[in-house]
Amino acid sequence: MKLPAIYRTTLISIILLVFYTTCLSQSFRSNLAITPGTLTFTVKTITNNTTYSPRNVIAIWIKDAQGNFVVSRKVMANKRKNHLVKWNSSSVGNTVTAITGSTLGTHESHTVTWDGKNASGMDMPDGTYQIWVEYSSTNSASNGNQGPSLSVEFTKGSDAQHITPANGAYYQNIVADWVPLTTGLNNLSKSGASVKIYPNPFGSETTVQLICEKPSQAFICVFDGSGKKVTELLNDSFSSGTRIYTWDGKSDKGQKLINGMYLIQIQINGFTETQKVIINR
Repeated sequence: MKLPAIYRTTLISIILLVFYTTCLSQSFRSNLAITPGTLTFTVKTITNNTTYSPRNVIAIWIKDAQGNFVVSRKVMANKRKNHLVKWNSSSVGNTVTAITGSTLGTHESHTVTWDGKNASGMDMPDGTYQIWVEYSSTNSASNGNQGPSLSVEFTKGSDAQHITPANGAYYQNIVADWVPLTTGLNNLSKSGASVKIYPNPFGSETTVQLICEKPSQAFICVFDGSGKKVTELLNDSFSSGTRIYTWDGKSDKGQKLINGMYLIQIQINGFTETQKVIINR
């Protein structure tokens, strides 16, 4: 059946409008700055002495400046996710790429990282973001007693950020570090640490040697030349001294990477150094 002329005109107008809007949105996104880097966030939870304390379920996730969900980074609540009221409202239960597990038996320190991507794996533009934390030790979804929550704001961009909010009643030892992937950045000496990477170039494996003068929180990650993270070598805290780590030139999926230049980024206590390494098998 042939549509009347007025309907054909309206339909064509709608198609053109959708096409124009899509192109405009893609063009706008392509013009936004996107700085590759890594956010490292650490927090220690403190009991609020409610029904099931010290047992608790916890979620850590990222929102943008408008309060839109970006990605979950840790959700420890296999059977009790519904009691993480704020996280559920924001994420609709999305745990893609997040660390997941069962209800925790006690309160502890948590460290998560974020590579600047959303739950769909798309790079997020530079700007203001929020790290959210929520835990519950009661039936928050049914009794209305929501567990304590925390929000820490930071800026994703070309400048490094080191944020240490004051301790609160239920969240302490809070540290947020945004470190852009910048070759040549060398600030580890300010943290009382040094690093050596050898051999370079390498064939089968290379060694990362860390020397720390004091107890430290360290994060070591490998990126390819385009700024895409290929694997994480370390995300842990340790006492002072010398630590040795090796990289076999493979991705986090066990794939042997092609010959070429890669970037090993070392972050210690909010300071960072990025060194170029070359795979030459």
